[in-house]
Amino acid sequence: MRRRNLFILMPAAFILMFITAACSPGGIFAPKPYKETQFLMDTIIEITAYGSGSEAAVEAAFGEFKRIQGLADHFDPNSQVSKINAMAGKAPVQVDPELISLLKLAQSRSEKLDGALDVTVGPLTQLWGIGHKGEFVPTQAEIDKMLPLVNYRLLQIDETNNTVFLPQEGMSIDLGAVAKGFANRKAVEVMKARGIKSALLNAGGDVRVIGTKPDGQPWRIGVQHPRNSDGVIAKISMTGWDVLETSGDYQRYFIKDGVRYSHILDARTGRQPGELASVTMVTNSADENHILSTAIFILGAERGQQLLRHYFPEAEAILVTVDGRVILTPGLEGKVEVTQ
Repeated sequence: MRRRNLFILMPAAFILMFITAACSPGGIFAPKPYKETQFLMDTIIEITAYGSGSEAAVEAAFGEFKRIQGLADHFDPNSQVSKINAMAGKAPVQVDPELISLLKLAQSRSEKLDGALDVTVGPLTQLWGIGHKGEFVPTQAEIDKMLPLVNYRLLQIDETNNTVFLPQEGMSIDLGAVAKGFANRKAVEVMKARGIKSALLNAGGDVRVIGTKPDGQPWRIGVQHPRNSDGVIAKISMTGWDVLETSGDYQRYFIKDGVRYSHILDARTGRQPGELASVTMVTNSADENHILSTAIFILGAERGQQLLRHYFPEAEAILVTVDGRVILTPGLEGKVEVTQ
């Protein structure tokens, strides 16, 4: 059989950072960064920090990613999420309070976003197996069989006893849409606690910044063109924002018979949404508006913007349609350089 196109791109490649040297006369004396890269949470994580104690702070930040991965990685049979999945339909599982917080956050997002973000999507992600099953496309009958097992409303969270229960056998949790952003936020918190005033963290496109660059200039970030791995479709200076989070159909995908199949699935239909190629959320961590990009990608441009305005008015977005149109929410007008 002729081999078709199969792409598993490292998600870290879809955010390009423009970190330039200081422009002031003293720029050549700017402090040197401490930078480290590790592969965690199924992506490349890059952390750059400046100032005294930066190396220890970066190591502590990576410790947070490892800790959250230990709770949330459904591929690891020893993780708490895997234990919840293994006990689906049998008994509640006691977990760390932090996993309870993450699941409660995801549930609240699901309620506000028409169920587009659903952490019980596991049966569907396992069925499709994007990145693990080659060019496999399930039949509609196979999808229909999984859909009754996907429903965030069935997830039972007991905050008093710190237990989580999936009431039907075959249900499973997949935190791929939320765990990286949650871990990145925790990593920033430990770096700030250690006195870091200037840093940039990129966890597979979930970008967080601390302060400004050492020369006082804002961090400037480019968003990759979803159909050109070497191109940038937009640039933005992180003035007034410290979070930039992207979801796209070019991170993990394959093309079969001219159809693109990405890893992002609409839990309500069991299939990939087809309107948008990427969604980049631009937010401030103080507003608690993180882990939104996947849901907005699934909802599409019109409905996604409606719900953002209603529930998350401080959040802004750069939306790129599959035909290459760039849509900016009102708060970004005049603040984003569209480069196409």
